[in-house]
Amino acid sequence: MIVIDQGKAKVYNLSKDGKEVVLGILQKGDIEGQQHLFKQSENENFVEAVEDTWVCSINRADFQKLLQKTPDLSLKLLNNFGKKLVAIEHNSVLRNTLDAKERILAYLNDLANEQGKNEVKLELKKKDLASYLGITPKTFSRKLKELEKDGKIEVHGRWINVKR
Repeated sequence: MIVIDQGKAKVYNLSKDGKEVVLGILQKGDIEGQQHLFKQSENENFVEAVEDTWVCSINRADFQKLLQKTPDLSLKLLNNFGKKLVAIEHNSVLRNTLDAKERILAYLNDLANEQGKNEVKLELKKKDLASYLGITPKTFSRKLKELEKDGKIEVHGRWINVKR
């Protein structure tokens, strides 16, 4: 299990044809690999830093001992599980109910709400963000231009101003 101490990383899996499928973004305080705390299994996910990143890792047995000694940590871990589950469910709803353009706009609005400002920076490469949203990079670029033409956003390189 790893904890992001500083920086950002993407979590991804590989499809049968070897393509990356981005599952999410990890930021300071996020945990990856919690599923292995309770059941010994192979990790099918990969984690790759998208900027300078510091991580802490701990093995299963040591972490279980730490949880027994520190009840507050158990509560924080449960909160992290809940946060991760909500994000997975939200992304699933986006992928299954919205078209590509709506998905991009919903993602950008979520990012703006999370950061508390209308101008947001895309931390991921466009191909990774497209993968996360379940669309092709070509479709992502095309729909981003359409959103800009519609006056919903302004694009300045990796910075996007979300008009609300």
